[in-house]
Amino acid sequence: MKTPGVRAKKTGTKLKHGAALQIVCYPRRRTKAVLVEASREVDRPLSSFMIMASLRAAAALQGREIADLIPADELQQYRTSRVDRKRSAAAKRAWVRTRAKRT
Repeated sequence: MKTPGVRAKKTGTKLKHGAALQIVCYPRRRTKAVLVEASREVDRPLSSFMIMASLRAAAALQGREIADLIPADELQQYRTSRVDRKRSAAAKRAWVRTRAKRT
């Protein structure tokens, strides 16, 4: 896998709108277990949990608020994403179909 290089720098070439940047992280087993458990306690996907924690750290380093770093709508996506661990994907699809038939 080729590293992003200059594109990832603050002053680098801008990526196309909507293009994703993949960040690879390999935490050790116990570290990952702690992060997964903490993300489950707040009912967030691990990726959103880690992004919010990183944004808090970045804001603290700069002496600013998270809301000053990124647009409000983008921040809201990380804050409101929820994980439904109780139902399977098939059960969710069946629920959506049933709900659509009622309306």
